[in-house]
Amino acid sequence: MQYNKSVGCVDIHIDTKRIDNNIRNAQKLLNMQVVADCDEYIPMAQGALRGSANYPDGIYGGQVAWNTPYAHYQYMGELYLTEDGRSFANKGERKYPIGMPLVQHTPETTDHWFDRAKETHGKQWVDLVKREAGKE
Repeated sequence: MQYNKSVGCVDIHIDTKRIDNNIRNAQKLLNMQVVADCDEYIPMAQGALRGSANYPDGIYGGQVAWNTPYAHYQYMGELYLTEDGRSFANKGERKYPIGMPLVQHTPETTDHWFDRAKETHGKQWVDLVKREAGKE
C-alpha cells in the first residue's frame, strides 16, 4: 500500500509493500510452527487427529483448526455422551459433557494442546514473527 501526503511544504511518500509481504509471510510461518509445536501435545491413538490440522482462512490467515469429528471433545478433555449414554453419536445427534476427564495414554499429550504449546513455545513464536516482519 502507498501513502502520499503533503504537510505544508513537505511531501511524505510511504510504500508499505515490503512490510506487508513480511507480515504475510510471518503469519504463514507462525501458522506452520504452531501446528508443528502442537503435535507433541495432541492426544494420539491412531494419529488421525494430529494429521488433521488445517487453515480455515488459508495458510496466510490467522486460524489453525483440527478437523476430525472428535477434535472438540479431545481438546476439551472431557467425556461427552449422548442423552442415552452412548459415546458415539449419529449424524445430527448432540453429545453433552458429563464431567469425567478423558485419560490420555500417550506421554506428554493433553487436552487444550494449543494452550500448552503456547506456554512452552510462545516466546519463540513472538521471536519468529518479529524476525520475519523486520526483514529488509
